[in-house]
Amino acid sequence: MNSASGLMVSAFAALAAACAFGVAAALQHQQAGLAPGGRTLSPRLLIDVARRPLWLAGLALAAAAYGLQGLALALGPLTLVAPIVAADLLFALPLAARWSRRPLRARDWAGCLLVATGVAAFLAVAPPPADRQAVPVTDWLLVFGTVAVITGLSVAAGRVTGRTGRARLFAGAAGVVFGLTAAVTASFTRALRQEGLGTIPSHWEPWVLIWLGITGLLLSTGAFQASALASSLPIIDTVEPVAAVLIGAVIFDERLATSFSGLLVQLGAACVAVAGIALLGPALAALQPDRRRRDGMSARRELLKTRRDTTTREDYADQLRHLPC
Repeated sequence: MNSASGLMVSAFAALAAACAFGVAAALQHQQAGLAPGGRTLSPRLLIDVARRPLWLAGLALAAAAYGLQGLALALGPLTLVAPIVAADLLFALPLAARWSRRPLRARDWAGCLLVATGVAAFLAVAPPPADRQAVPVTDWLLVFGTVAVITGLSVAAGRVTGRTGRARLFAGAAGVVFGLTAAVTASFTRALRQEGLGTIPSHWEPWVLIWLGITGLLLSTGAFQASALASSLPIIDTVEPVAAVLIGAVIFDERLATSFSGLLVQLGAACVAVAGIALLGPALAALQPDRRRRDGMSARRELLKTRRDTTTREDYADQLRHLPC
């Protein structure tokens, strides 16, 4: 497969991954919002949501999307795949409109147009991908150390803030972890493409990917549970491609546009895409289960139960008083 056809397959695989990731995020967010509170970043949270068939369906869809992303990264650079995968917001939005039983507004269509335009303009001026074969261990250690520090600080700050702040901080940490996951996946799939499937046991990437997958899943589920999807998914979709592109520059020597004008176009395109993501944020709030309504219904059920119990005790006491001594 030549370079042009490989890049085309990579782009289509990344687009399919974005679609699957968007639907998976919508399903997982809806189910995570129904999980009991007070279990943020606890393994019990994953146990709770794992009992929900729709959450498991979202997880299976996310696994399929990850396979498509791996195929895209095996054939194309992070600077191509990451911006396309970040467009999963465009596929989650129709679910928000359907579940909320309302048509898309002009603001939503404008946001979709800005995201699509920004991603297309960014990719249009991207230089040909670099092909760095050997990555020094020191580069990997630098990247892993930076991601660990950012994630640790975000989690620590999220534990002492409100729900919205917690969702944003956890989402930012999840985006950084997902960006690193994409880089490790690219390294692994490219090695397998050159050496064959028989060399899987000799690589370190699969074990690290398991750890990164659990960490990213726990962070994103915690962000989804903490607040509305508008507080988390736009941040993940913004941070993940930025982190992936920066990590790709360090690890694989991938670069942005080499000319000053091209660099300005790419920066402007990134700003346009981020503006579109911000416009789409409020529409995603429709995916958040009405926690207050659910809690209110639970409170009313408890109140009715208490009243029934109280009435039963009072009736029993009246009967005792009327018994002959």
